[in-house]
This record gives sequence, C-alpha cells and structure tokens, in this order.
Amino acid sequence: MARATLRIYSGRNRPDLTPIYRLFEGLTDTKVEVEMIYHLDVERRLIDERDDPQADVLITNSQVAVEAVRGTDIFEPYRAEVALAYDEWLRAPDYSWLSFTAWPRTAMVNRRVLPDPASWPRSLEDLATGRFRGKISMATTNEETTVSQISSIRAAKGDDYAWGLIDRLLANGLRTYESNKATREALIRDRNAVALVNSSNFHVFLMEGNPVGEAWLDQDPGGLGTHIEAHVVALVKGAKSQGAGKAFIDFLLSADTQTLLARMFGETPVNPSAVTGTVRPLAEIRRTPVSVAKITELRDSTRAHLAKKGFAPPARD
Repeated sequence: MARATLRIYSGRNRPDLTPIYRLFEGLTDTKVEVEMIYHLDVERRLIDERDDPQADVLITNSQVAVEAVRGTDIFEPYRAEVALAYDEWLRAPDYSWLSFTAWPRTAMVNRRVLPDPASWPRSLEDLATGRFRGKISMATTNEETTVSQISSIRAAKGDDYAWGLIDRLLANGLRTYESNKATREALIRDRNAVALVNSSNFHVFLMEGNPVGEAWLDQDPGGLGTHIEAHVVALVKGAKSQGAGKAFIDFLLSADTQTLLARMFGETPVNPSAVTGTVRPLAEIRRTPVSVAKITELRDSTRAHLAKKGFAPPARD
C-alpha cells in the first residue's frame, strides 16, 4: 500500500511545528511535506491555486486573516469532533477554519526594570501613565495580533476611545518593533519595562533564561478583557489528500497534542481536556467580548490608521 502524503502550507513559521509533524508521521505512516510561506501571503497563494490546489491543509497564525478570505471558497468545512464544542469565536461559522491554540495578549515584564510585581501594570491604561514613560513596546502591523488587538478595542469601546488610547501610548513614548520576536528580544536589550506580546512569547522567552514576568491586563469584572487571537488550521477545498488532512486536524486538536504544544511553546490549548501546566487555561482568561467577524470587518481600516501613526513595518526586500 502506497504511503499517504500530506502537503501543508504554513503561514506559522515560529515556533517551528516540525516535532508535531514528525509525531504525526510516526503515528500514521503519513509523509508530511511543509512549505513555509510568509504569513501575510499564504492565503493569496491558496486563492491563486484555487483551480488546481497544491496543498491539503493550511496552518497559519491568525483567525482574522482566514476569516477575511473565507468567502473565496478556498476551504472545505470540517466539523472536527473537538470543534463541535468550541465557543463561536474559536471557529468559522461553517467550520471552514478551526483554532488549534489560542494567543492571549499579555504584558511581558522586564524583572530587572520592575522587580516588584506590585509595580506591574494591571491595564492598558496603566501603560499611558508617567511611571511607564519611554519603557513600553509592541510590534508593528507586521503582526496580525497587533492589528487584531486594536480592532477588538475599537469594537468593544469605540473609535474615539481606541484611537485616543493609541495617541496616549505614543505620547508616553511607545516603542515599536518589526515583530513579536523582535519586541520580546528588545525588552531586555533596550531595557524596556513592558512589552505587549502574545502569552506564548513570554513562556518561550522565560524558558530561554530571560528575567521576565507576565502581567494579565484588564481582567477585573466589567473590564475590557484581553484580546485573544489563535493559530488556525483549515482543510483546503479540492485537497488531493483530504482523508489525511482530516486525520491531521483531528490529531492537532487532540488533548495529547494540545498538551504537548503547551509544554513546548507555552501555547494556550483550546481542547479543555489538555493539561495546561504553567499556561493559564483559556477558561480562566477574561476575553474582550467581540466577534471575529467584527474584528475582521475593522482589519483594513485599523491597519491603515496604525500605519499613519507610525506602526507600518519596514519594507521587505
């Protein structure tokens, strides 16, 4: 019997999921081929190949990016068993994309600058105060999580509040870096006090031996909550190895794989049966209560406004 081959397009390039692919190969005798594609280009690649799909599965790092192209009919809905119990924001309405780990936004704290946890921020508004002047940082619009976080604030509290907050942060000396990775590395190098990143960035950076802590913002009852994006997986419509694609999605969403992702990369499981370890369970995070559809609707205008404010990333070669 010929060995099945699963071809994956990955817009998620960090952390590298190679251990997960190798494990799936070992358990199923399926050969996995992965092509890494820049995360802002991967959906366009699938659209261009719509008449002759070359991939079976898409993996990428943004719900909003895949929701924005869902109407182009490039995905095959798949009602994976685990996803049937998902909250609505963790999947497409028609199950054409499914979240596989969550990206809560937190404040990563430089413990050399702020050694006392009592001095750590408790809200985004805290970062606009004088005690954090010139010591706060976040990624440019090169990261979808930056765009999505501001879009969620716009949806929750209106444009006047959201853009006013951005203006206050900029006036307070907000520093921007080209990626979440660059933002976390600069936290120590540039002696920033706080970096707005995804929670998994904190876990990875801590495990590398960096003196960092994690502050959860706006978690009080009635507060704004934290924006939560997610890594997503989708079956490509017309996939040549659709059976292997579905099997891989089931494997990715399983409790064992979710537990492994939490252990390796500090990623927040979406399967409630997974063991989270030191990662805060999704059920214990107060999420900003807005729909993925609304965040997607605001995506382009948020990106454009942030670019005018200096959040545009450096030009790529």
